[in-house]
Amino acid sequence: MTLDWNDIEARGRSGISITQVEARAICALTDEADLAELFRVTDALRVHHKDNVVYTCGITNAKSGACPEKCNFCSQSAHFKGAQAPVYGMKDADTIVSEAQAAAAGGVREFSIVTQGRALTKRDEVKILKESFKRIRETTGLQTCASIGLVDKEMLGELKDAGMDAVHHNLETARSFHANIVESHSYDDEVETIKAGKELGMYVCSGGIFGMGENWGHRIELATDLRDLDVDSVPLNFLNARPGTPLESMDELTSTDCLKIIALYRLMLPTKDLIVCGGRQLALQDRQKDLFSAGANGIMLGDYLTTSGGKTSVDMTMLEDLGLVVRPPPHAPTTPVTPA
Repeated sequence: MTLDWNDIEARGRSGISITQVEARAICALTDEADLAELFRVTDALRVHHKDNVVYTCGITNAKSGACPEKCNFCSQSAHFKGAQAPVYGMKDADTIVSEAQAAAAGGVREFSIVTQGRALTKRDEVKILKESFKRIRETTGLQTCASIGLVDKEMLGELKDAGMDAVHHNLETARSFHANIVESHSYDDEVETIKAGKELGMYVCSGGIFGMGENWGHRIELATDLRDLDVDSVPLNFLNARPGTPLESMDELTSTDCLKIIALYRLMLPTKDLIVCGGRQLALQDRQKDLFSAGANGIMLGDYLTTSGGKTSVDMTMLEDLGLVVRPPPHAPTTPVTPA
């Protein structure tokens, strides 16, 4: 089909998603002139909805390895004996808060505490989370977040009362492809955590990993579900295949594919925060700066869950060179601390 770029842009400025037919046509684009027009429109929509302000997030892997869940991309799963990931119990609050303070000094404005496992149920670990949220807010003002597996509304409410602003829980991939990737819990289990966060009025962050064998139809399907769930932020991860996992030989995305995925999600979720996270350096190589013209308005800084990221100073220089401004933290620190 012939795409009417001016109409697509006008609808996007009004917050209206492209149609399924248009999405399929965009996925099929290969001509350089067509791609240039695509990125012209996605860049315009990014600026319209997000200005030149960038969302920066960082994480701590607060409890790692020996995970009983079976997610075929993840080196932390205990099911994959050849995979290598660090194994340790829950970090203490002092360590987590110190990491958040260092991240804030480096330019991070949202900090997420990530733990392995189906769910965080031990009360002493929940206590650590609650203390960490309180102290991170007091000393940095950062937006606080956690990614702690499947969480019900009661637990989320308790954590929200303790100072947790946001909840992160990826759907990972499309419903129709999910069983190929996640074998120990269902797609509907994932959705319930997202719905619980939305019902509590939390900032909800959910996206997926691309390059796991899914096709363009699956990518459209996931974007459609995220749109219908009305998530606030969509982390876009590109598979960095881990040795010893079932996906260790997977390497199917080009840098152009990655930029098209970002653009597709901007056009399908025109008003949402799109954050490029895991696999960014490996997938985009020397085209990292193009992720913003493709429609993303955020990046993860520092290391990822089990793999190294780039230098935060390099990323901050890139943002400055592009004329982009980091979004300020949402809270005013009450007892600011200079990290050691």
